[in-house]
Order: sequence, then C-alpha cells, then structure tokens
Amino acid sequence: MISCIDYRFWPRDLSLLAKKFGRFDLLALAGGSKNLASPTDKENKLTALENIRLSIKLHGAKTIVLTNHSDCGAYGGSKRFSSQKQEVDFHKKELLKAKSVIRKFFPDLRIKMVFVTRNPKTKKISLMEL
Repeated sequence: MISCIDYRFWPRDLSLLAKKFGRFDLLALAGGSKNLASPTDKENKLTALENIRLSIKLHGAKTIVLTNHSDCGAYGGSKRFSSQKQEVDFHKKELLKAKSVIRKFFPDLRIKMVFVTRNPKTKKISLMEL
C-alpha cells in the first residue's frame, strides 16, 4: 500500500483499506503515489520502487494498492482544481502514471488504484476504486 502521510486521512482510511484489501505493508510518503507518477526528484521514485521490491522479497507481496487523496498538499490541494470532478480526473491520471511506472519494474504485480476523499464537514472518509 502506498499512501500519503496526511494525518487527516491515515487513521481512518487505513482501517477502511484494510477491510477492503486485507493485510498490507505500508509505504507512507508525502503525496503517496506522486512519488512514482510525478516525483519531485529521482530519489523519491527510487525509494518507492525499492520499498515495493522489498515488500515482494520479504513478504511475498503480489498486489500493490496505490492511493491518492483529495486536498493533497503535495499536489497543491483542492484549491488547485475548479471542481471535484477535475480533481478526481487529475488524480486518476496520476495513479495511472504510477501504475505504468510499477508495471515497467514489476510486470507480474497486480495493481489497484484508490482515490480517498474526506467530507470537510462530517470528516467522513470514502474510498473510490478506480
């Protein structure tokens, strides 16, 4: 599981993700899948890939779940987008780019993509599998 470090999401989204996907190794990085799709620098991408490799080697991981979330500061937050649909569409493209990167290095790995949203009023977390 590649997830963001954002405290607004991880306590609740991780439990929802565990219910949906079962046990997982967790790689929490600012921006989550951004480190593969649009890394700030080469080292971020290499770190993510190395952790995936180790999860496969040490724990026999066969599936990776890539997550991004709404209002992610590493991407400039929700204010960057004119609508929620535009934000979801952007993150879907980013997750697809991250998936493509992983495919090059780990062609046998199953890859799932999830966009996590948080209702600002109720604080309720929702998962959208893409």
